[in-house]
Amino acid sequence: MRTDTDVLIAGAGPTGLVLAIELARRGVLPRVVDAGPSDLRESRAVAVAARSLELLDDLGLAEAAIGHGLPLHALNFYQGTALLAVLDVTVVDSPFPMDLCVPQWRTTELLRKRAEELGVTIEWRTRLSGLRADGDGVDAEIVRPDGGTERVRAGWLAGCDGAHSTVRRAAGIRWRTADLRRGFILGDVAADWDLVRDRFHVYFDRGGVLAVFPMPGGHWRVLASTPGGRPPERPGLADFAQAVAERTPLDARPRELRWSSAFAAREGLAETFRRGRVLLAGDAAHSHSPIGGQGMNTGMQDAYNLGWKLALAATGGADILDGYGAERRPVAEAVIGTTSAATRVATGRALVVRRARRHALRLLSRLTAVQRRFADALGEHLVGYRGSELVSQDWRGGPVRAWNDGAGPGPEAGELARDAYLETRSGPVALRRVLGGTGHHLLLFAAEEADPAALADWTARARQAVDGDAAVHLVTRGHLPPGPAEGVFADLRGEAHRRYGVRRPSLYLVRPDKYIAHRNDSLDLAPVRGYLRGLRGAPAAGGRVA
Repeated sequence: MRTDTDVLIAGAGPTGLVLAIELARRGVLPRVVDAGPSDLRESRAVAVAARSLELLDDLGLAEAAIGHGLPLHALNFYQGTALLAVLDVTVVDSPFPMDLCVPQWRTTELLRKRAEELGVTIEWRTRLSGLRADGDGVDAEIVRPDGGTERVRAGWLAGCDGAHSTVRRAAGIRWRTADLRRGFILGDVAADWDLVRDRFHVYFDRGGVLAVFPMPGGHWRVLASTPGGRPPERPGLADFAQAVAERTPLDARPRELRWSSAFAAREGLAETFRRGRVLLAGDAAHSHSPIGGQGMNTGMQDAYNLGWKLALAATGGADILDGYGAERRPVAEAVIGTTSAATRVATGRALVVRRARRHALRLLSRLTAVQRRFADALGEHLVGYRGSELVSQDWRGGPVRAWNDGAGPGPEAGELARDAYLETRSGPVALRRVLGGTGHHLLLFAAEEADPAALADWTARARQAVDGDAAVHLVTRGHLPPGPAEGVFADLRGEAHRRYGVRRPSLYLVRPDKYIAHRNDSLDLAPVRGYLRGLRGAPAAGGRVA
């Protein structure tokens, strides 16, 4: 059946733009429409988590984002003038050990320019008004800026159009909601506050919670809960001054309110992230409290998970899009549960809640393991897809050797690939650079094997098994073997072998979104070959490296 575009994306915020980039990088140029103007410069979501910086790094944008932003390294929690706890976010297991503060409009601008470089055109002030889907595609009605309408036939429709999603409503996807009965005001102000500008500062008081943190350019973002869950419709400078005066020892004379907003915290979750040829991502699929700053980050990760799967389906490969919802909807449920609990605890005003919160923070700040887990959670490094039908493993482990003393079990199938530094003949390289790009990667860990002939044979068999559907990389423990050096790396310090839990010759297949698709420690290529052939829609065939 004729289509006007392979993929139509409604919404050009960070979620829709990441999806557009991921499609365009794989040769699928989507049509992108957004009901808003092109020049909107509101700060909105400002916290970019470590995992999202890794995503931006893969898109070639992390350096620019950091250059425009302000790295934050810790959270200070106070009760009045007393410092209760300091939680360190730099212990996150990431090459970007920070929470980056950068206005959402700047993040959007970077993503938009990258999308345009790839040939994507964004149609601003253009909205989707209705749709009719069938088994082969979607007929969408588009309203142009001049009020004229257009009917578009798309192979797939992605709704990235926010919590009030027209796509979700028109597709008949139910929206489960809950009201947390908590109101908040947030705004960007100038103030003369003698606070360290590399962290979040969170103040608890009987009247509620107030958080301040530095913004690029010298301003401060203020987030404050409001009594009774009813925030003012348009918070002004006086509202922020009153909250600062009541809950903190700071100078209660902020000035120059650059931007403000108010909202009642509500949760929402779509009953499904896919209905036939219609898909949902970001706030169109889930919404939650702003506590924790997970909203924009979770949406971008939705798009990163969806992008390679949708490009595969749009170019004639296997339809594994049910796996998108199966992997991401549980993540959204977990985020909603965590932020809901955090919101209730942070805004709790009862004496017993305040005492429990104070003692818990003091205790948690003294426990190193808790600090690390907190940092990993805030950085979205605890997200995984271990129960997904799209991942598998056959991992037996083995005896500890002298060269891998201290090695953990390594990332399981469905967990995030880990970074490490390797050596090439031209110098050191980060493993995340090796795993970059749009395709799958097969890592062969040599462990104690050092025979050049055996290593060359393993590599040749692996390349034959993947048949061009994955890049093959050999990681040796010793110096680089003689012969061609392309795709061969030396792990001289054993860092990669330890971080991947390798105790015998092993392999890891890494997906385009940098999660582990398969691992085994027998160098059995049959599951790898079957997986990759399945993505092409071809019957599986086995092959084993002995």
